[in-house]
Amino acid sequence: MRIVEKSIKLLTLSVLMLAVQALAEVAGAQDRSLRPYRDWFGSYGYVDTVGNIVIDCQFDDAREFSEGLAAVLSGGGNVSEDGVFGPLSLTLKWGYIDSTGLTVIPCQFDYAGQFAEGYAAVMSGNKWGFIDHEGDTLVTYRYDEVRRFVNGYAAVCRGGLWGYLDADGNELVPCRYGMAEDFGSDGFAAVRRDDSTGYVFRDGRWYASKDRALDWIRGIPFSVYAKDKIMNRVNEWQLPEPGESVPDWEARVNDESFAARLEGLELRYEAEYTGANSLENPKLVPGGYNAADSTFPVEIVDRGPYGGGRHFHIDLPVPAGEAEAVAENWDRAEAEFGYFILNDHTALSRVAVNFPGRRTFTWTSPDYSSKRTRILDYELENLDFTLPGRIYRLMEKDGADTSAADTDKAVPEGRVHGSDMYAVIIANEDYTTGMKVPYALNDGAVFREYCRSRLQVPENQIYCLTNAGAGDIATLLQWLDRISRVFDADTRILLYFSGQCLLDKGVGETYLLPVDYDSAGVQSGLGLNRLYDMISQWGVDDALLLVDASYGKISRNGMRVSVFDDGDTPQEWMRPHDRIVTFYAAGEDEAALPYPRMRHGLFTYFLLKALQQHPDGISYGALFDYIFENVRAVAGRLYGRDQRPQVWSSEWDGEAWREFSL
Repeated sequence: MRIVEKSIKLLTLSVLMLAVQALAEVAGAQDRSLRPYRDWFGSYGYVDTVGNIVIDCQFDDAREFSEGLAAVLSGGGNVSEDGVFGPLSLTLKWGYIDSTGLTVIPCQFDYAGQFAEGYAAVMSGNKWGFIDHEGDTLVTYRYDEVRRFVNGYAAVCRGGLWGYLDADGNELVPCRYGMAEDFGSDGFAAVRRDDSTGYVFRDGRWYASKDRALDWIRGIPFSVYAKDKIMNRVNEWQLPEPGESVPDWEARVNDESFAARLEGLELRYEAEYTGANSLENPKLVPGGYNAADSTFPVEIVDRGPYGGGRHFHIDLPVPAGEAEAVAENWDRAEAEFGYFILNDHTALSRVAVNFPGRRTFTWTSPDYSSKRTRILDYELENLDFTLPGRIYRLMEKDGADTSAADTDKAVPEGRVHGSDMYAVIIANEDYTTGMKVPYALNDGAVFREYCRSRLQVPENQIYCLTNAGAGDIATLLQWLDRISRVFDADTRILLYFSGQCLLDKGVGETYLLPVDYDSAGVQSGLGLNRLYDMISQWGVDDALLLVDASYGKISRNGMRVSVFDDGDTPQEWMRPHDRIVTFYAAGEDEAALPYPRMRHGLFTYFLLKALQQHPDGISYGALFDYIFENVRAVAGRLYGRDQRPQVWSSEWDGEAWREFSL
């Protein structure tokens, strides 16, 4: 009896599960079959395929369903005095309903588009952004025109120029093109800039033709293609977003989310790389059946124009009883291929050979595993995601105090005239990447006062830039080239920089970065080796470069400029030429941290303090020692982290730089 009761219960449960599944399938089909309907009173609802009203006519306008949701216009059903067919009330807003008529995203938008690939374009205040199915904002309202997501990307327009967003809401391609088509399934989008037409690939690079792009990708290992891209995307991700609070940032950026982000990006670029390296026109050539192993040896040769010469061998498992039929029908077979990364290149993960009659035989690579493991070795450091939070909390704690630091209140007047000195000051605080360098503008402004008063540099010999872009850096170099004609053996050069600095190990050069380097390129910055060469040609007495930035992995706000340990930096990359000395605020693996209470970078504050305490002059050696000891002590006390300023001079000069004076 118990067995019968148990069987009845199981049968009943099975029937219920089938019923639920059937209802879900009906609901999904209903989403696709419902279409907007307007009644005689001008209100909109939805009808099914036979004309039955499924959702009552209660909206002022309605759009087709997409991905289970439909955009509707509603403001309580109010229509203007012009009547049913007149203009609508300005209070009407767009929102989204599901197939039951339930409002799932409130009517709050000035316009709402259809969902595509998980996102819909919405307008507010004449600007466009994107939301997901829950109504959460993917992209804030900042674009003049947008198009729907296609193959993972959406074209967006700002200031009359087009670019692209990816599915994470990042602006993969800055708005710089006059025309931008949707991305195709091959990973390319046609674009036009000025008189040039070409293609943007999924990596954000521009190519004159698709063939050039694919040829480049096929010619390099996966690590070369993906590693820098992943690093850059992780760097962007771990920056605070505009208006993001410290608690929200700490919830979003942590060790756990970092690991997930890294794996997700690697999966994405693996798909792009294997897609570009997939077989174009493969031919499968079988050998004689191996009865001992029950396999057909198969040679796979790619006959495509770019894949020519690629060759793979597989042993396709086929039972002995079906071997003859397989051999007879081989010319009618169709193959499907799977790919993965093996030894830093694309390899076959599986080959499924389909024969008439829905008979399929599959080979799987012995090196392939469905269990996901990280492909590339990034030599990751122990990341401390609490440091930025500590910095921002210190800044907020002192935010109400507007009093100037002691160094800013009393700028001393020097007793040595600096008519033979030329000063260049660059203070970059607000980068277009979202990176902020706290107090950089104040650093530059106060140091300029020290140049004029303490160092007695004539006003017409001071060149000052704030939030300098790539164009400003180019103009500065032109000014230096022009004014260098009056330099002589007594001339002294002083350059001060507060901002973001980066060592490009690809070219072995340190760049003082412009605020728009993300679109203009790292090499649009002021390269120090290039500057060293220029100064050497001028034949000046000496030059001192003061860089309140680390040249390595961490910016002043504690955010990582690089999250990867790529080895020690060769000294020859950092060493300047004769009679040139460079002070860096921190080492390669350290942050050039801020001093919130003093509204300066740590390095700059103690630089100013030393100049203030020595109005008659101070040697470079004494200046550096004072900065080093104080910066290291305060960084340890405030943040529990090392910040040890560094000095670089030419090997030939040895310690002679310590006797130079300022």
